[in-house]
Amino acid sequence: MTRAVVDSSVLVSALIAPRDTPPSQVLRAWARERFELVVSAQLISEVAGVLARPKFDRYVTPEEMADFLDLLRSDAVVHADPAVIERATRDPHDDYLVALAKAAGAVLVSSDRDVLEADIGDLEVLNARAFLDRLA
Repeated sequence: MTRAVVDSSVLVSALIAPRDTPPSQVLRAWARERFELVVSAQLISEVAGVLARPKFDRYVTPEEMADFLDLLRSDAVVHADPAVIERATRDPHDDYLVALAKAAGAVLVSSDRDVLEADIGDLEVLNARAFLDRLA
């Protein structure tokens, strides 16, 4: 089964815009067990931090946020945060995602141009639409 690290931008988009968008379709594909979602403590913390921003108050209640984070912790494959993080993208804050995907043997799904445009060698990096096409 395909394993995927889905970055916070895709996860947050899926939660706040649950219409028929590629991020929401990725989340539904995970719910239907079409792939294994791999997360780490750092990724869950990043999702929580983004959702806690005041601009997201109108999209998600504190209860919905807590339920989503609990779902990630309980139903996703929780992988240890990588001990060694090499420079791989223009934004060093994204490098842990690359390291996590490599350590977990997973595809990296992102909407972040710094990640999508990085030359990461043998790691498969896809946007949400391309990932859904791959699953089809």
